[in-house]
Amino acid sequence: MSEPFHIIPSTSDVPLFLFGDHASRHIPERYGDLGLTGEDLTRHIAWDIGTEALIRGLCARFGCGGIVAGFSRLLIDPNRSKRMDSLIPKDSDGTVIPGNQDVDAEVRQERIDTLYAPYHQALSKQLSAQNSPLTISVHSFTPKPHMGERRRLDMGLLVKHDKASAERFKLLLNQLAREYSVGINEPYSAMDLNHTVDLHIAPRALPHLAIEIRQDHIDTEAGVARFVKLIGDALKSML
Repeated sequence: MSEPFHIIPSTSDVPLFLFGDHASRHIPERYGDLGLTGEDLTRHIAWDIGTEALIRGLCARFGCGGIVAGFSRLLIDPNRSKRMDSLIPKDSDGTVIPGNQDVDAEVRQERIDTLYAPYHQALSKQLSAQNSPLTISVHSFTPKPHMGERRRLDMGLLVKHDKASAERFKLLLNQLAREYSVGINEPYSAMDLNHTVDLHIAPRALPHLAIEIRQDHIDTEAGVARFVKLIGDALKSML
């Protein structure tokens, strides 16, 4: 059975920790690709493109720890509460997901027990083992949803519990790279979707950032390297 999460061990005492809820598009063989084929298994509905590479790059730069989910959000979305209808999505950005149409309580619980719960348990354990780190949630967003308008924003910061860290980070980014537009609670709002941060970060009162990066900036090795440097330089000043 494939792992529901992958831990990135720390190699230093830098007070920084990163995690990625949607870093993987992996669907274990037992789920039969949920009845999907072609680009629907590789486009943004399956994962946050570029985020695992970015997280691993930043962890390598600082020697800090991290964790990434090891399964596609098409199976079950770790950034949704178990009460939400979108926990196991029946459709996403215009694509119907055949394998999620008739999910009964037993199938739902199996995905919670084997994927969702182990990831959240591991994340909680890793956070408890850290020394009051600056914690960063990394996501990415598509430049053009099939069912929406083109997005010009380069990066977004989702803000609910820690406005001060977001404002400081945005100021540093603007000083380092004026060519990139950075929004607050764009293209999504932390007031609407913020489950993992609400569950694990806010109760610990940890300083944190929730970063969204447009996927065409980090869908190549060169792009990832560029944003590891940019984000890393800003974080270095914060740390």
